[in-house]
Amino acid sequence: MPRSRPRRPPCWPGPPSPANAASTYCNSTTPSSSILFYRADNGETGTGTLSAGHWRYKGGFTLPTGYTHAAASRDSLVLYNADTGAGEVGTFKNGTYSRTQTYDDFSTGWTSVEASGDSVLFYNGDTGAGVTGTLKNGRYQEVRTYDNFSTGWSTMASSCDTLVAAARHGSGDFPWSNLGYGTLKNGVYSDKGAIPRDDFLGELTATKDSMLALSRSGGELQFRVSNATNGSGINFREIGTSGIWDQVGRTPDSLFFYKTDGTAWISTLSGGNYRNVGALPEVSSGWSLIAGGV
Repeated sequence: MPRSRPRRPPCWPGPPSPANAASTYCNSTTPSSSILFYRADNGETGTGTLSAGHWRYKGGFTLPTGYTHAAASRDSLVLYNADTGAGEVGTFKNGTYSRTQTYDDFSTGWTSVEASGDSVLFYNGDTGAGVTGTLKNGRYQEVRTYDNFSTGWSTMASSCDTLVAAARHGSGDFPWSNLGYGTLKNGVYSDKGAIPRDDFLGELTATKDSMLALSRSGGELQFRVSNATNGSGINFREIGTSGIWDQVGRTPDSLFFYKTDGTAWISTLSGGNYRNVGALPEVSSGWSLIAGGV
């Protein structure tokens, strides 16, 4: 696990991979429709499945308080406390989470934790440090450390095999951004390219093959979507606006929009195509983390 700041300078980008390796993995394994809801203040947790825009409740239980990040792969989940270094890993299948190991000595200060189908990346936006590893079968196995990522990536998301990150620059009235992307598989991130933009995409969320970007414009959110497979196909297009949401959870083909007062909305995002499904009533208020598989 990421127990200390990386000490050896890795090559950047990571080693090249066969062109079809990522798609082979994603096409040969079963997507995970599991999604978890967590409250950091009291540890309250609920799980269920979200598939094709349909939500099903699985059960509720209590986890340790204070987790700041959660990320789910195709069959596993990691939870992490950036302040204390506490964390845990377990299997996450069919809407059921089962802890396999707990930790009290993770490095503190990771600002992003993102999972693909079989891997997870820990990143510190202040230092440029990072750690990647596999996240499969309820186990995390560190594969590589980095000390030369760019600093300042403020939002990241990973589809089954493709990670996209955005950094905001400029003033509040005239923001611009860098957009970086590559593959995240077999426990390694491999850089594939960058796109300069004259705007800021906003917060990123990914399904198994697509990416959603939400940027604030006045009192609304601007929606943009893109394909995201094999570390390529990154080309965001505008699809409309909505009111402000506090969080967006994901599963392989669906999105869960949430306000802390319990207001919720479900949509689908697959093959780069977005579709509204509708409101979900009677959702609990106060969830601080929403993590879904891919």
